[in-house]
Amino acid sequence: MAIVKILSRHSPSYASLIKYILRYIVNDAKTNTGQMYTNNLRSDTMSGYINEFIENEAFRKHSRTDQIHLFHEIVSFGADEDKEIITPEMIDDLAHSYIRLRGNTGVMLGAVHRDREHIHLHFCVSALHYRTGMSFGLNKSQMLELKQSFQNYHKERYPELTKSAPNHGNRTKYINHAEWHRQQREQIVAIVQQCHAEATSQQHFLELLRNNELPHYERGGSATGIEYGGVKFRFSRLLEKSQFESLPIDRSEQDAALLEIQNIREKQQLRDFNNRDQEDRAR
Repeated sequence: MAIVKILSRHSPSYASLIKYILRYIVNDAKTNTGQMYTNNLRSDTMSGYINEFIENEAFRKHSRTDQIHLFHEIVSFGADEDKEIITPEMIDDLAHSYIRLRGNTGVMLGAVHRDREHIHLHFCVSALHYRTGMSFGLNKSQMLELKQSFQNYHKERYPELTKSAPNHGNRTKYINHAEWHRQQREQIVAIVQQCHAEATSQQHFLELLRNNELPHYERGGSATGIEYGGVKFRFSRLLEKSQFESLPIDRSEQDAALLEIQNIREKQQLRDFNNRDQEDRAR
């Protein structure tokens, strides 16, 4: 199957991720594709999609300081795959199959990116089922089941795709950390350092990394490094000491989302109180 990566986000950075995912949809004339996918979303504008993710978060039943707000999920085809056989119809079918296997009760938005040597899809996925407040996360066994089920569909429906079928669950198939560093580290370091030189804040730095297909991963709710090709690279190994931490923290997007979530919850509580009061009066 195409390679699947699921990265969790502990901050409500819906806006920046959705803007990144839809950046080629907005400028559709440059790509001639404009393939995007939604599940349990009713809007047809970027601001509308962002608001719906925030509204869904407001249904959360159990809050924690280290809770996950969203997932950044990536489905990539092999770089050696013949792009001519990866038709828009094939991508549509595989995207809808992924959404179905991931769960029809999820809130998901995705789009195709063709700006690299390999075709890939990015999804923003709410950490909660649609309007239930319950977790939409996956444990290790569920994640493996998702990948294997998608792989089976991939092999049966499109056997002509021969360069995008890793054996999930068999770690020996992945290149080891040291070998990967020898092959790729210099190139990755150059990109990360260039992004750092251009960044005006930590959030801007992470956005620049995403634009270069280097999504970050988190530990303890904080950005720790980037993930590329199934291997994780710590910022401490890519930048000088404390370079990332020295960048200013711009929490305006997250703070605005958290405030909106709180406002929605207060309105929901007031509406529920008024409904109960009307029911009591009618008795």
